[in-house]
Amino acid sequence: MPDELLKDLEAVRQIPVVPTMLDVICQTTGMGFAAVARVTQDRWLACSVLDRVQFGLEEGAELKVETTICNEIRDCRKLVVIENVSEDPLYKNHHTPKMYGLQSYISVPIILKNGEFFGTLCAIDAKPAQVNNGKVIGMFTMFAELLAFHLQSQDLLERSYKMNRELDSRNRALVSANFDLDNFVYTASHDLKSPVSNIEGLLDELSEALAREPIDRGETNLIAQLMRSTIKRFTTTIRDLTTIVEIEKTSLGKEPEELDIYGAVETAKLNLHKQIAESGAEIKVVSAERLFSGFSGKNFKSVIHNLLSNAIKYRSPDRRPEITVRMERIGGKTHLTVEDNGLGIPPDKQDKVFTMFKRFHDHVEGSGLGLYIVKRMVDAANGQIQVRSTPGKGTAFLVIF
Repeated sequence: MPDELLKDLEAVRQIPVVPTMLDVICQTTGMGFAAVARVTQDRWLACSVLDRVQFGLEEGAELKVETTICNEIRDCRKLVVIENVSEDPLYKNHHTPKMYGLQSYISVPIILKNGEFFGTLCAIDAKPAQVNNGKVIGMFTMFAELLAFHLQSQDLLERSYKMNRELDSRNRALVSANFDLDNFVYTASHDLKSPVSNIEGLLDELSEALAREPIDRGETNLIAQLMRSTIKRFTTTIRDLTTIVEIEKTSLGKEPEELDIYGAVETAKLNLHKQIAESGAEIKVVSAERLFSGFSGKNFKSVIHNLLSNAIKYRSPDRRPEITVRMERIGGKTHLTVEDNGLGIPPDKQDKVFTMFKRFHDHVEGSGLGLYIVKRMVDAANGQIQVRSTPGKGTAFLVIF
């Protein structure tokens, strides 16, 4: 049964007065079978049933819609009342009474407040019944309107619940974003002050060195080298901070595109050519499929670049870096793993690895923002990232999207 029909069946079940309605209908009309039916272009579903004549139709059962009079009521949206099929000029030769052995029948359309046709409230019997009168028709009409009201109210409540959940989710995301922003501003200002102070101090030293006679070229060259190194760190931090600000903007409104895992890794290797040559790193890709989707191209390339750069930076001095990029489909999702044989991360630090400005090996230069940027990009793709690491043996990052 389609999910939509299951939803409609459950909606009728949630209306507590329906069993009472069907009981009142049978008592008032003397008919032995009453039901609430969901009727679409190609389905007829019994959502609630009261069967006192063993008609054989239970809740959740279906009839071929073309065999029912409800099929015609869906098109005309008017009630049908038959007191005695054998005497009724319109229905005495109709296929439905003949097929189901009916003599009396009444059915009124259930039309929601938005104008949508839901189905019918109907009753049948193998014997004639006095149902073509104002009392019975008025009762059926009132019950159908009451059903429409309940169904519409449930729909509004469900939509309201979904909107509240979305609002709650957005509020939590906003609180988290505000926390990140506060942390970002505080920590960034602190980290940017350090290189600025260093440059100021080095400028003072340079001024003093230049004022002395004779000028010590070795001293001035060393100061200039330290200044270049400090400016480089300063530039790297500014670049990474800019990347964080741009992540949301580059992801907003961008549909995931078809990407090439081998192509993305080759692009990263070209950009990291100097680091790869210096370290002798070996990078291989293991993937049964070349193409995949679910990520924006720019962000995915940045994720690959950052993870490979990280693996090379934190390599072990005792062995050649070996990095494996593995991609596979598991449970309908893409699993991307970047695994290395580097220094590894201490167990007590692994839960902080994606935190802003965190670095766990001081001998490596960097802003401490690389893995934070990776996580933000993965979050933007509604994915998740995990880390598994053993000190002295290596680290594996798993991205699922």
